[in-house]
Amino acid sequence: MNPFVCRICGEDTSNVEYDYLVNYNHLACELGVWGGHKGMNKKKKMKIKGWEKISGFTYKGYTIVNPIHNAQETKYEATILNLNLPQKPKWELSVLTPQHKFIVGENTDDGMFYTILWDEDRNHISRNISKQNIKSISNFRSVIEEMIDDLLKLKLTSAPTYSSHSLNINPNMINSNSIGGIIGKVNNSGIFSIYDASTGASIDLLDTIKGLQKQIEDLKNTPSNPF
Repeated sequence: MNPFVCRICGEDTSNVEYDYLVNYNHLACELGVWGGHKGMNKKKKMKIKGWEKISGFTYKGYTIVNPIHNAQETKYEATILNLNLPQKPKWELSVLTPQHKFIVGENTDDGMFYTILWDEDRNHISRNISKQNIKSISNFRSVIEEMIDDLLKLKLTSAPTYSSHSLNINPNMINSNSIGGIIGKVNNSGIFSIYDASTGASIDLLDTIKGLQKQIEDLKNTPSNPF
């Protein structure tokens, strides 16, 4: 009769180190913890340590702010501000752990974190990120930068276009080039202006550039300089 059998769970203990045995029984079975020795193999909850450290990450003028998570630490969120525009449109970043209720039971790779990035127009990019990339803040930042690039490409390809037959073109717009519903014109004074046929608005490009430059200089001279 093989003595190396746990009398509590009935399993073989011949390959278990003596430090984890009480006589021939599993130590965990003797203590009644973790549901016995089998409970020791239960998967631990996968959390993101240092999630708050991503605050302030900036890439191409897109800055991460307000990183938060739910009480169960299964959903992590942050806002991404587009500092390239005066109104600072907000993007949304969400990361769901493998234990999140929307992930459990789904056909996702084991141990992967489901990550999704939404822009202000509800265009989105999603990724499954490995635990290794989540644990490394530099690797995670690289993944987010790639997602920002991909979302910017998606926004570019999904932007609405206008047929030249449907444009209400201002007859005074001569010597002009057009792309979609946007028409560029150089007047007799050599000033380049932009005409948006979809809105009927005309913009002086030089004045617009000067205005943007002034906003950048004002931002640089403020105490909360984001640059």
